[in-house]
Amino acid sequence: MQNLDALRDRLSDILDAQSAATGVAGAVVGVAVGDEQFSLSHGLANLNAGQEFTPDTGWLLGSVTKMLTTTLLLRMVDAGAIELDRPVHRYLPDFTLTDTDAAARITVRMLVNHTNGMDADSLMPSDVRGRDASRSYLSQLARRGTVFEPGAGIHYSNPGFVVAARIIEEQTGSPFERVIQSELFDPCGMNDATAVQTQAFLRRTAIGSFSGTEPGTLQSTTLFSLPESAAGAGGTPIVTTADMIAFGRMHLAGGLAPNGRRVLSPSLVAAMQTPTASEDVPHVPPIGLGWWLPAIAGTTAAWHGGGSPGGRSSFCILPEYDAVVVSYVSGPNALLNDTMHTAVIEHLTGRRATPPFTPASATPDPDVAGSYSSFQLEVDAETDELRLMLRTSILPYDAEHRRILAAYGNPPETPVPHTAVAPGLYAPEGMEPDLLAGFFGRAALIASRPAAPGRPAGLQMGTRFVPKTG
Repeated sequence: MQNLDALRDRLSDILDAQSAATGVAGAVVGVAVGDEQFSLSHGLANLNAGQEFTPDTGWLLGSVTKMLTTTLLLRMVDAGAIELDRPVHRYLPDFTLTDTDAAARITVRMLVNHTNGMDADSLMPSDVRGRDASRSYLSQLARRGTVFEPGAGIHYSNPGFVVAARIIEEQTGSPFERVIQSELFDPCGMNDATAVQTQAFLRRTAIGSFSGTEPGTLQSTTLFSLPESAAGAGGTPIVTTADMIAFGRMHLAGGLAPNGRRVLSPSLVAAMQTPTASEDVPHVPPIGLGWWLPAIAGTTAAWHGGGSPGGRSSFCILPEYDAVVVSYVSGPNALLNDTMHTAVIEHLTGRRATPPFTPASATPDPDVAGSYSSFQLEVDAETDELRLMLRTSILPYDAEHRRILAAYGNPPETPVPHTAVAPGLYAPEGMEPDLLAGFFGRAALIASRPAAPGRPAGLQMGTRFVPKTG
């Protein structure tokens, strides 16, 4: 049995060092190892109300919801209602894209392992709420294409999980927020979890925050959550650390929840943690079903991260150590999640986390210069003998999208210098190597990708693929 006192003290010290000056309004972390668990909190959950963060404060899960959506979908596979390798249109006849042949080749499995290639990363219609929200998403998705042929690569896919949620709704005849409550939260013993946004009024719930107008200050977000149409990808669920520990323990126990209820079959739990696709770049981990499977500090984590307006969450299980780690940070210091997770993993493994690549002398490849674009994203790349300069712009598709992106936080449009840390691999200039070792930190890496069968040349920016257009 692990003695967690030293780990608890370490995490407490990390949290005590945080403030507005370090980009943290408030934070929470939960750890479970075997039968032991604890949660710690720090700072304010709501800057507007001056509400303190406590271990039982709820917070927006963001894209970690993709793990919940995958588990829900696989419960239907267990029941024989869905087959992973059937085309999506078998279950959603109205599913299509501008490339109808590509749409016809996308399978259910491709929705939850980020290989479908759909080019709709920041699509988030907000004009329809309630039970028709995801249906409205599909109608707009029909106007989008792909960044590569289905199955030809890995491209982080919000639309894949919205489509998966729509399949769940069609199979059950109920909206996503009801199905996730009855088919996942209740069976798992996730007693405080909800996907109904108005529940935030009835409980302690954190809101995000951004850098203020003065250095070292923070201000609250003006947007609580992303639209309901993106619920299955991470727009709406609210959880506590105890909820996510219960969910993680269920996966560690082969699908058996702590309350003794069977949630998923052992074979599908194992399938989720088995690689289904991988890339030849170090910062894109193998992907199972829902889970990313990065190697870190001598072990393999099953991990997913998530973002919400002004907040970032991180969640992993460590099967080798029977451990769950979950955290949420309100504020621009998203890498605090990495600091806390890495501290836990290093404590359990006795090894240090290092960057996922071997540094090697390299200079920027002149061929990487040019223009790149995917849905609403434009990247201009310039090179010299020392640096790769990237200017990234997000172009809203209408006034409402502009409002949402502005409240969510856009990337800076000033050129950001990157240095070659290995042939074809670039990191933000001046970024400390230790920061590249964590889950979020390694997503700052960028790789130039040559054309391959079914996939054009492009940049792998974190787990997102952006095709070269000029």
